Amino acid sequence: MALSSRIAPVDAVTHSSRLGELPRPDLRVVALGGGTGLPTVLRGLRPLLFASRPLDPERDQTRLTAIATVADDGGSSGVLRASHQVPAPGDIRNCLLALAGGDPAMSEVFAFRFASESAVAGHSLGNLILTAVAELEQDFSKAVARVGHMLSIRGRVLPSTIQTATLCAELSDGTVIEGESRIAGARSPIRRLRLHPSDASAPPEALHALEWADLIVIGPGSLYSSLVAVLLAGELPEAIARSRARVVLVMNLMTEPGETDGYTGVDHLMAIRRHAPTIPIHDILINTAPFAPEQVARYAALGAAPVPPDVELLRALGHSVVECDLLAPGGDVRHDPEKLGRALLTRVS
Repeated sequence: MALSSRIAPVDAVTHSSRLGELPRPDLRVVALGGGTGLPTVLRGLRPLLFASRPLDPERDQTRLTAIATVADDGGSSGVLRASHQVPAPGDIRNCLLALAGGDPAMSEVFAFRFASESAVAGHSLGNLILTAVAELEQDFSKAVARVGHMLSIRGRVLPSTIQTATLCAELSDGTVIEGESRIAGARSPIRRLRLHPSDASAPPEALHALEWADLIVIGPGSLYSSLVAVLLAGELPEAIARSRARVVLVMNLMTEPGETDGYTGVDHLMAIRRHAPTIPIHDILINTAPFAPEQVARYAALGAAPVPPDVELLRALGHSVVECDLLAPGGDVRHDPEKLGRALLTRVS
């Protein structure tokens, strides 16, 4: 697929020289995923896209769009999804909080989780509010937009589908399991992931955002339950393929027990290609900062290991590999939002 003249590929040498530049005012970015990875991307991009610009609710919505998976069936999200027949609100809530720009006290309220001895034990107040507003609006997308207004977000958050969809995984031994919460516990390689119902469609706003994007970001996040899951919603891959955007995959730092045991960078890429073969992936962001030995040991005890990037093989497959320090400080192995946001914006002019 030919790239737009708007796109200016940047190599790793140019990366550091462009960090001080402001992104152009008409830049449109769409980020897809779920879990903790998508909010990390949003927290990195939000200040770079909006900090020096006045609030413009209409334009802000086009500048940064998050498309989050809503197939979670565990925890608070799973309970509300089953009892109220709404898409899982948890990943949506986390994205809204990542983009919130109003009173910090309001964000603190939305992030509050009830203690185990209460009648609503384990529930996030933000999940409850989203579910309540969805019932008031009788439309989950409108509910997300209304809550976004309450939190004064910059940008917008969209569900990958407004239907109550279930993830189904076919394992390498032929077993089929249903439910996102059961995937990691399967302890068998995943051959294929599907959504039920199979015709679960993406909202038109998500398709439009992708088609008009300049930059599309996939990851980081749980390979199957976040990244592949969000790409299974009807017409999302086709919208990405129609787009003139630069498509960037942020490679995960660690494998996930039961989901990507032993996976390399190429394994991550091929899993996405297998499920969404029509989408282009132009760039792959790889972290180069070393992990501390104690970090590796601690994660190994949990069954996780650093993802070998397979840089040369990724390049041989036709992808531009961008290698840079993306690691957050601290004991946990996480992407740093600021480093990630700046690295992503070097991929577009």
